[in-house]
Amino acid sequence: MRIAITNDNRANRVVLQHIIKQHPQYSIAWTANDGHEAIIKCKKDTPDIILMDMIMPEMNGVDACQAIMENTPCAIIIVTASVTGNAAMIFEAMSYGAIDVVKTPFSDINTNAAETDDLLRKIKIVSRLIETNYNKNKLSTEIETKNNIDKNKNILVIGASTGGPGVLATILHKLPADFPIPVVIIQHVDSSFSNSFASWLNKQSSLDIRIAKEGEYPKAGTVLVAGKSDHLIMTTNGKLSYSEEPKELIYKPSVDVFFNSVVKQWQGTVIAALLTGMGKDGAEGLANIHKMGGHTITQTKDSCAVYGMPKAADDIGAATESLDPEDIANSIINIIYG
Repeated sequence: MRIAITNDNRANRVVLQHIIKQHPQYSIAWTANDGHEAIIKCKKDTPDIILMDMIMPEMNGVDACQAIMENTPCAIIIVTASVTGNAAMIFEAMSYGAIDVVKTPFSDINTNAAETDDLLRKIKIVSRLIETNYNKNKLSTEIETKNNIDKNKNILVIGASTGGPGVLATILHKLPADFPIPVVIIQHVDSSFSNSFASWLNKQSSLDIRIAKEGEYPKAGTVLVAGKSDHLIMTTNGKLSYSEEPKELIYKPSVDVFFNSVVKQWQGTVIAALLTGMGKDGAEGLANIHKMGGHTITQTKDSCAVYGMPKAADDIGAATESLDPEDIANSIINIIYG
C-alpha cells in the first residue's frame, strides 16, 4: 500500500513517515508541503492513500481534496491537529470524498502511542476497503417480509460513507422544520468526531439533529445520528441501542446492521436512502427494506463522490429509484406530504 503525505509542518511529515516505515506492508509514495504541490504530484503518481493536513499555505486541504477527487481520485485520510477547531473544513473535505479523519500524532519521533494506533487503524480500514471487491453473490437478503406493517407509521433511515456529509446536508436542509416522521442516520465517521459531525449538520437544517442515545425512541422532528464505535441497532418497539456485534465488520457503525435491524423491529413503513460511499455496506439492508415494502432510494452515479455503496445496491435491484441529492429530498417530501 503506497501512502503519500501532505503536510506543511516538516516535523509532522517526519513523524508520519517514521510511523509508516515501521510497517513493511506500507511504503511512502511521496510527500508534499501543501495542497497545490499534492495535486501536481498526484497527477504524476497517484498513491493508494493520501494523509492530508487541513491548514496549509498556498492551498488548504479542503481545496486539495476537491481537486484530487475530481481529477486523480484516491483514498484520502484527513490528519489534523484540531478536529473541533477545524470541524467545518473537515466535513467539507469529507463531502468532496475524504474517507476519514484522525488527529495528528505528536510532533516527536517518540509519538503518542494512542494517536499512532488510531492512525494505523484508519489506514488498515481504508486499505481493506480499497482491496475489497464487490461480489453480489455474497449478499444475503433472507429477511422475511412482515405482515403487520402499520402504513401510517413512517421512519426515514439514511446510510452514507465517503462523500456523505455534503449530501446529507443537502437533503436535511430541504426537509421542513415540521417534518412529521423520525430520521436516523448512519454515517461512517469515527466516534471521536461524531459530536462535531452532528453539530455541523445541525447548522445545515431546521430540524433538531443530535447523537442517538442508548435506549431512546426515534421521534418526529428529530434526526438521530449514530455516535459510538459500536453498531447502532433497533430493538423491540423501535428502541435504539448500541451493540459490539458483529465485531468483524470493517465499519462500526454499519449501515447494513442498522437497516436489517429496522426490517426486523420497525412496525411501519420505512423510507431508506443509501448515499455515496466506498465498499458495499448498506446494499443488503436496503434490499431487505425494499423486500418488506419500503421505499428505497440510491444516489445516482454521477452525483456520488464514490459510487460504491449505491452501485452495490443498484446491482441487486435494491432501489425503488435512483436520484440526485436534491431530488432525494424532494422524493421524500412528496412521499410524506403526498
